[in-house]
Amino acid sequence: MLHLTLDGFGGHRSRYDDIRLVQELLEEVPSRLGLQPVMPPMMLPYYNGVEPDDCGISGFLFLAGGHFTIHTFSFREVFFADLVCRDAFEPEQAGLLIKRALPVETAHLATVGRGRTATHRDAAVHPAEDFGPHLMINIDGYSGPKDMDGLFQLFDNLPERIDMTPIMRPYVLPSRLADGSRVVSAMTMIAESHIALHWFEATGRAYFDIFSCKFFDIEPVLAELLRAFPGEAHETRLIARGRGYTAYRTERSAEYARTKAWLPARV
Repeated sequence: MLHLTLDGFGGHRSRYDDIRLVQELLEEVPSRLGLQPVMPPMMLPYYNGVEPDDCGISGFLFLAGGHFTIHTFSFREVFFADLVCRDAFEPEQAGLLIKRALPVETAHLATVGRGRTATHRDAAVHPAEDFGPHLMINIDGYSGPKDMDGLFQLFDNLPERIDMTPIMRPYVLPSRLADGSRVVSAMTMIAESHIALHWFEATGRAYFDIFSCKFFDIEPVLAELLRAFPGEAHETRLIARGRGYTAYRTERSAEYARTKAWLPARV
């Protein structure tokens, strides 16, 4: 199981607000990488949020045993993409395909191994410097809800339990891998980004992740997630998304100045 993350800074706001462009990107990347989607893209424009900085487009699709998500933040002029899949793919090629559609001044691409033999160290997350935390949990012997109704109910109330803001009802979908084994995937989009789970029936293993542009106290949130997704063993990993974001972000003052640049030229 490979998890690619791509964080882009300093892009074009018009592209980040182009829902058709984001949809085409979600369709094109898996096809070019030889990955199997099991649904069409789900697109969710978000422009009525409590925090104007959170406005943009969120889109996702499930792959056979994984997902591909894109979150654009048009005011912030940044985007975040995640590609998670059991099947092998070339991360650099994926990154080039995404950056071709969403060109940016600065991009950070990383890969996270989600297998039993993966070794890692948690990365420090700095609220004064980074965009937000991304928490991943690998679960052996997963014993939480596995059917569509149970997962829907769990994902429907989970954001409130961890003080997140849902912006859609959960999406739950069973699919089959190439060997015929069953996978059940669940996703809900939150104003802060997304929450996802994939449970593999043949191995009893599940993969969970939550990405948030809102910083949160990791320990109580992790404790709540371990209660929500019980299992024989949990392996967790915490990474920072948008590392150094505050050095790249579009400040309100600069944005305001651009919109008023014509004023000194008036006669």
